[in-house]
Amino acid sequence: MPEDKGIGSKILGLFVEKEEGEGQPKDPQELSRFGLPKSPAEEIAELARASSGAVPAVPAPPAPPSPAAPPLKLTPAGPAAPGGAPVDFGAIFRDAGMDPAELERVTKAEDLLGKLPASIGQEEKRAIVEVSLKAFGFETEKIVTAAQNQKRALDAYVKVNETATAKANQEAEAKIKALNDQIAQLRADAEKRGAHLQQLSAQAQGRKAQLQKVLDFFSVPAAPSAPGKP
Repeated sequence: MPEDKGIGSKILGLFVEKEEGEGQPKDPQELSRFGLPKSPAEEIAELARASSGAVPAVPAPPAPPSPAAPPLKLTPAGPAAPGGAPVDFGAIFRDAGMDPAELERVTKAEDLLGKLPASIGQEEKRAIVEVSLKAFGFETEKIVTAAQNQKRALDAYVKVNETATAKANQEAEAKIKALNDQIAQLRADAEKRGAHLQQLSAQAQGRKAQLQKVLDFFSVPAAPSAPGKP
């Protein structure tokens, strides 16, 4: 497996550098299986086996309990920006109260998965990663827990936004109905005013005709002009 040479050290470089108390390998034999350089502890173990034939195994410390899921305090997103801006997942996780160390573990794990050689199988990749990390006391369960917490936060965030969207849409529909009712009332009022104006104009024309009869009857005819005068 020539492609595996040095994979373990790269994996450890991703995860172990910033973890407190995880700077020394707890299982050097496992590291050597995947091409990692021998540590001082492994050299001592080999010398002891050469002289006495066996080295008592040191039991691994019990894994700490998985951290409780963080309390979720999420606020719904604002209106979508033009062009569909990408979601700021980091901000969502921070609002959910997640530990920054958890976020970093998942980010490193994602980076690691992208760097593993494509020439080896899935099970072999998993074996390399687990052995490399556990040899330095880093429990892979931390990564699993952190990823599960992020999924939980995303589910809760989507649910919060679903509720907020439904409420906003309900309020918008109520406003639209009220505005449509107002528009219908304004149109009805305009039609009434138009009909009233037509009725008023018709009645005014009838009254003007009656008045014209009076004027025609009582008006003095114009005197005829004298001959030769304009």
